[in-house]
Amino acid sequence: MKKQQKNTSDNKIIYLNHDEITDPIKVLHEFFSHAWLPYHLKMLKRWRNDVAFESEEPKKCSPAFLVYHYELTIKLIEAAWLLKGRKPGRLDFDNKQESEFIKCYIKAEKKKLRNYPKNLSIREIVKPSSVLKIMFRIYQLDGYKKILHTWLHDALNTSFMEERLSKFEVITVYEQLVKLFEATWLIRERVKGGD
Repeated sequence: MKKQQKNTSDNKIIYLNHDEITDPIKVLHEFFSHAWLPYHLKMLKRWRNDVAFESEEPKKCSPAFLVYHYELTIKLIEAAWLLKGRKPGRLDFDNKQESEFIKCYIKAEKKKLRNYPKNLSIREIVKPSSVLKIMFRIYQLDGYKKILHTWLHDALNTSFMEERLSKFEVITVYEQLVKLFEATWLIRERVKGGD
């Protein structure tokens, strides 16, 4: 795996308009207005499978829908890039508060909110913006764009494209996107009233 360059000039916001750059939370609302969290996760898994696994069956994603989902995902990643230094959706608990109290709060929130995250740790649920920080330590914005561009082309190709991306890259990006989808969904749900 190549080490990613630190050149931040490559990490340009391309897909977001001025209003979305000014208020990246709008992108989260837009992303989840197109589909619920479970559907986005299902689509992501199909996309990953079309890229990573050779199969005799036709690919599961239609080309038009794949391009549409790709663009939505890139917009979400760009919004996450802008939000990574902020703390939206953070629960107001200090480090000294009892973990049992935090677990009770999360249990109550889980009952109240639909499609609660299943892949986030308690710490990530309390501070969903921490997912964004960690995500961009693995790859910068430009790195995710390049990898997802390769995913898009591989998934659109009628034949299996082996080893354009390593299994590590596919798994790592997939796991980070699952967490990104869940964390941004949680942020969106928590800031709904505070827009």
